[in-house]
Amino acid sequence: MKFKMVTAWQYAKKNFVFPRNIIFFGLALFLILGFSTAVNLIPLAQPATAQVAPISTTIPRYVVTAEFGRDRGGSDYTSFVTSAAASDCQKFCIDDNRCSAYTYVRPGVQGANAICYLKTVAPASTPNSCCVSGVKL
Repeated sequence: MKFKMVTAWQYAKKNFVFPRNIIFFGLALFLILGFSTAVNLIPLAQPATAQVAPISTTIPRYVVTAEFGRDRGGSDYTSFVTSAAASDCQKFCIDDNRCSAYTYVRPGVQGANAICYLKTVAPASTPNSCCVSGVKL
């Protein structure tokens, strides 16, 4: 028996027949990849331009407590009618640099509407079911 040394390429070239569907799918894949590469080379958007104003990257600097059933009387620098939510009064205190504390008085206690008192310093708190108070930390 005679053995002949054959390389893998020679064996594959001689004994393997490509089915038509492999050729078809290979050609289709080549066309799709070629087309998508050509499309990706075309810019779809305008180049970036510098912004007129910087983006705000500030992180809230304050934490404001909420003390339910507590009143902090005195040291008011402003008061105003607000909605029926104590969180709105709390937000006004957070946004105002002068505010150190707030007291929210529920509607019906000092009139038909709720009232928010913003304070320059945080006075001592006393128990009172009419109010929600808080201190900026």
